[in-house]
Amino acid sequence: MKTNFSQQSVPIHRNFFSLPAISLILILISCRTPEEYFKNQIKGPVELPYHPTINSIKSEGDPIKQTVTISGSTLPAQDEILLQEDLGRAFVASIDGWIWKVDLTNNTSEPFVKTPLLPGGMVFHPKNNDIIYMCLSRGKQHDTNLTDGPGIYELTISTKQLRKIGTRVPITDQTKEPLGDQIGIFFTAEKETKIPISQLNDTNSRNVEKADDLTISKDGERIYFTEPYNHPNSILGVSSQSKHEVLTLGRNGHLWKYDLKDNTASLIAHQYTYLDGILLEYSQGDIESSILLNELSKSRLIRLHLTGDKKGKDEIVIEGLPGFPDGMDRDASGRIWIAIPVERSKLITWLHKHPSLKRLVLYIPESLLPVSKKTGILALSPNGSKPLYFSMHDGSLFSHIIVVVPGKNKLYLAVYQDGFKGFVTMPYPNNL
Repeated sequence: MKTNFSQQSVPIHRNFFSLPAISLILILISCRTPEEYFKNQIKGPVELPYHPTINSIKSEGDPIKQTVTISGSTLPAQDEILLQEDLGRAFVASIDGWIWKVDLTNNTSEPFVKTPLLPGGMVFHPKNNDIIYMCLSRGKQHDTNLTDGPGIYELTISTKQLRKIGTRVPITDQTKEPLGDQIGIFFTAEKETKIPISQLNDTNSRNVEKADDLTISKDGERIYFTEPYNHPNSILGVSSQSKHEVLTLGRNGHLWKYDLKDNTASLIAHQYTYLDGILLEYSQGDIESSILLNELSKSRLIRLHLTGDKKGKDEIVIEGLPGFPDGMDRDASGRIWIAIPVERSKLITWLHKHPSLKRLVLYIPESLLPVSKKTGILALSPNGSKPLYFSMHDGSLFSHIIVVVPGKNKLYLAVYQDGFKGFVTMPYPNNL
């Protein structure tokens, strides 16, 4: 049958298949249904401020771009840098699933140890520099159960032997809510429930989903590590999963402790949002008095008091950070250096005020969402309350500075950008 189209039908046909219409159709086709837990954890409106002092001290121009040195072309992108400057070397947790060794004198690097999963945060044993403790997590989705799953592992440098410390944690009561004056739920030493690691089973525990960052006590007996969220098959690094967690502000952050002296596991804190970077604080002696933690999705630094007059309390140390704080470390003067992998956009701040629209945003493909390429570094006073230095890089050299490691004479920047290669350093700012 021959069909004739009138002249009047042509404009309708063209309008129907106009560029905006085709774009809408392509968007709808490419949309994926988000996991139910992301939709269910969206709550009421939240006001996330911007800290005025941080904006006022922001460096002019792009000092990171102007002063960084990128050495070598073989070292893959990194999650952590562990320095041994006295020995002229560093160990780097890279996104290729290897621990690399860097020669700081010759600016060369080589693969050192292959790990079962993606290596993340690392620390030396405080009394034995031949031992490294590290977080291992998934770098991609795994369809089968893992023999060596996410958790805390020990590496002996001299023998290259890797030993599993723990990959399971006690089951928590998710029905409990924080008290009115608390940010989350926090247990001091006498209130925590310890379970021997050897007795963790399917009845009283679960697998660690994402071991992100860790620290160890001065006596080398207690490892604290953060689990930013415990969704099934959680992935380390900047992913659509982590972006959805930031958008929905889920209170899924856990802080765990493995006691190496009595070989037990215990819950220290939960019901926080996206716990990431961690530091221990000491008032006197070798026993930790408080814990500093980054609540990444809320762009703030919090403190949990283990001892003293505020024992058992948590508090906001500083909020309104210009981006999402990740790894942090102290320099020789006690100042805290925090990496800002991604600048906080005005859009995400606005969406927190209008949470009814978040469900719609969850359906939009990641590639269509505006994400800033800007990344930066922030320095705070030793107690974390006063901003001392802040600069942002425009993303032309690299994105996603994931941690700032202070060295003796310069800063080492771990860059977590897929495809990036190189070892990034920069001098200490002159205006500190």
